[in-house]
Amino acid sequence: MLRFLLEEAAQVTVRSPPEWRGKYLHLMTRHGRKIAKVTMARRLTVRLYWMMRQGWDYEQWIKFGSHADSPEIAMV
Repeated sequence: MLRFLLEEAAQVTVRSPPEWRGKYLHLMTRHGRKIAKVTMARRLTVRLYWMMRQGWDYEQWIKFGSHADSPEIAMV
């Protein structure tokens, strides 16, 4: 049941922010729709876990969120 709910949440998330949609479309073309959906559900779960662990709400995550994908931070 939890997996189903996470996949539904990921499906809704993929429709909203452009960054999530781009990642989903990239995964979908490389691995297929089902694997892309489960991967996006996992990414959403990891993000929610870290938000809960740090006690942040969504606005704080957007402001101070993960910069792992950012090449500027990786080069510093």
